[in-house]
Amino acid sequence: MNPPKVIATDLDRTLLRTDGTTSDRTRAALDLAMDHGAQVIAVTARPIRWLDRLKPCFGRLPHVIASNGAACYDLAAARAYDFRAFDVGTLPKLLADMRAALPTARFALETPTGMFREPDYVLSPFDLDEDDPGRRVVGYDELTGALEGAPLLKIVVADRERLSAEMFAEALPAVGVLGHLTYSTNRGLLELGPPEVTKASTLALWCAARGIEAADVVAFGDMPNDVPMLAWAARSWAVANAAEDVKAAATGVTGSNDEDGVAMVVEELFYG
Repeated sequence: MNPPKVIATDLDRTLLRTDGTTSDRTRAALDLAMDHGAQVIAVTARPIRWLDRLKPCFGRLPHVIASNGAACYDLAAARAYDFRAFDVGTLPKLLADMRAALPTARFALETPTGMFREPDYVLSPFDLDEDDPGRRVVGYDELTGALEGAPLLKIVVADRERLSAEMFAEALPAVGVLGHLTYSTNRGLLELGPPEVTKASTLALWCAARGIEAADVVAFGDMPNDVPMLAWAARSWAVANAAEDVKAAATGVTGSNDEDGVAMVVEELFYG
């Protein structure tokens, strides 16, 4: 196999182990790829405010596409750029239609600098561990106004007592053309991005700006939000713990995240 110019990888449950770390083997494999001229880019659903904690996970710092494609981030410089945000004029209708489809769910809005959430929105474990002055609680009717001109990168829809796949089926008709609906965990959480913004669309733009085509990209993932990226890249692998439809979208399946599945492929690509 010819070595790629870009390695694009999801993070949670793909590159990162279950405990949120990377192994020595994974860090060495990514360093090997970069030593041979490849660029490594993490392509994640994580919001910008969850990215700096990634620094201990890498021998060298990768590029990052965050919020399922709505922003790019320079991890070394702690700088966000290339926002692909919602038209906030569509937000009242979008929220109203989503509330009608999922009446027990609660919303949070992600911006480059923080989160605005409804009072009953249940925080993730990442948020519970985080002292974040940019996280604010506002009423449903105040969500749109709370943005105060900040780019809206992602709407998170939480109903922790349900399965994400069931919520997705119920909410998809309500979204229509006003956003791109997906999910990266099956624990009662949906992620709604701007229309036509996916991991694949932003990765394609990022690569094109560097003169790189899909033929020179390999990608890794595990959940439905990774499917567009896995389908776009010429070569792609789902980890063994991935959802079955994600495995079907990839060109191959590697070991699980806890077995260093990404490192297995990268080693073969560059060692031969």
